[in-house]
Amino acid sequence: MTSGRLISRASIVGIVFIAILYQFVLKSLIFGALGYGRKLQFLKDFPNIQCEKIENLGLEGCEDMWLHDKTGFLYMACSSSQSRVDWLPAVGHLNATGRGLTDRMAVLDTRGPGSLASRLKWLSTENFSGINGDGTLNLHGFDIRADEQTGILHVLLINHRPPFDPMTGKPLDASKIGANSTFEQFQTKAGTNTMRHVRTYANDVIKTPNRVAWVTEDTFVFTNYLSAKAGLRSKLDPLIGGGNVAYCHHDRCKNASPSINMAMPNGLVRGPEGVIYVPSTINGSVSVYTLTADHNLRVIHTIKTGIPIDNLSVDRNGDIIAAAIPQAYKWIETSKAPFDKIAPSTVLRIRRISKNRGNSEESKSSSSSGLDYEFGKIMEDDGSTLPGSTVAVHDVETGRYFMGGAMSPYITICESR
Repeated sequence: MTSGRLISRASIVGIVFIAILYQFVLKSLIFGALGYGRKLQFLKDFPNIQCEKIENLGLEGCEDMWLHDKTGFLYMACSSSQSRVDWLPAVGHLNATGRGLTDRMAVLDTRGPGSLASRLKWLSTENFSGINGDGTLNLHGFDIRADEQTGILHVLLINHRPPFDPMTGKPLDASKIGANSTFEQFQTKAGTNTMRHVRTYANDVIKTPNRVAWVTEDTFVFTNYLSAKAGLRSKLDPLIGGGNVAYCHHDRCKNASPSINMAMPNGLVRGPEGVIYVPSTINGSVSVYTLTADHNLRVIHTIKTGIPIDNLSVDRNGDIIAAAIPQAYKWIETSKAPFDKIAPSTVLRIRRISKNRGNSEESKSSSSSGLDYEFGKIMEDDGSTLPGSTVAVHDVETGRYFMGGAMSPYITICESR
C-alpha cells in the first residue's frame, strides 16, 4: 500500500472523528453551554418588570443570596469583583496572592423604611481566626437554616482558603494544587450585625465546593463543581463532565453521587418537600433527587431548561428561581475584566404543577415519574442592568426580585408590576 493511500485513509478517519466529536460534544458545548448564537431578550420585553441598579452601597461580587422570609432581611456573600479575577477557584482563578481580604456578609433590610443605605449592615465575625489570625474569609455559596423557636440563624459558608504547608505554614502554589476550601459555620440572629463562629468543616471530600444546603441541624449536602481542584482533569470537565454532590454529617463526608455522571453541578437547593434540586452549568438541566437511607442521591426527575444555570433559590410559594447564563462565553470574558465587560442574565421560574393542569403558552413543561414541572422566563437582559447574575431571590410578600453576581460591580432590585 502506498504512503499516499495511507495518508488518504488517515485523513478520512480524522475527518470522521472530528465530525463525530463536533456532533456529540463540541456542538452542544459551543451552542448550548457557551451560548454562541443564542438569541436574547431585553428587559424592555418584560413590561411587568422594573429594575434598579444599586451601585453606591459597595455591594459588589455578591455571588450568593438568601432571604429570611419572615423579616425580609437579605443576606449576601460579597467580595471585590476585581479580587475575584485573581481568586475564584470555581472558574480556575487560582492566584492566591490576589485573593480578596475584605470578603464579608452583608444584610439588607428589604422591607424597612428609609434609604437602602440606612438599612444595610455588614456582619462582623466573632471567635473566627481566619488565615493565621487575619480573620479573612473568601466567600462563595452559602446556606442559612432558621430556627423558628429560638430565632437563631445557622449560617454555613463556603470559604475558599489558600493552601498552606501544614508543617511549615508556608503558602503553596494554588495554581498547581488548588484551594484549601472549607465550610465555616456561624450563628447569628436577624437584625444583628455580628455572627459568631461555631466550627470549621474540613474534609478531603470537600474539593471544589460551589453551593451548600442544610438537610438537618447537623447534616448538609454540597456540590463539588469540578472533578479536581486544579490541573488537566478540571479543564476537561466541560467536555466530558465531572463534579459530584457530597453529604456531610459532623466530621464525616462522603460522595453522595458515586454512580451519577454529573455535568458541573452548581447551585443546588433543598426544596420545602425535602427533595434536592441540582442544576447543571453545562446542559441546563435541573436534576431532582431524594436522599436514600445510606445518604446517596436517587434521581426522581430531570427538568430540561436548555439554558446553563448557576444558583437556585426557593421562594415562599415553593417556586424555584434560577439564575441562568444564556451566553456563558461572555460571562467568561467578564470574569477576566468585570468593569470592562458585561454578560447577559436570565431569570427563570420553575414551578411544580399538577399533572392534570394545562400549561400556559408562556411556559414549557417537563414531566416524568409522577412529577410535573413548568418553567418560563421571568426576565432577561443583555447585561446592562443584570450583569452576569449568578443568583436571583424572590420575596413573595413584596413581589421584589434581588439579583447579584460573582463578578458584578453591584446588585439589582426588580419590582414586578
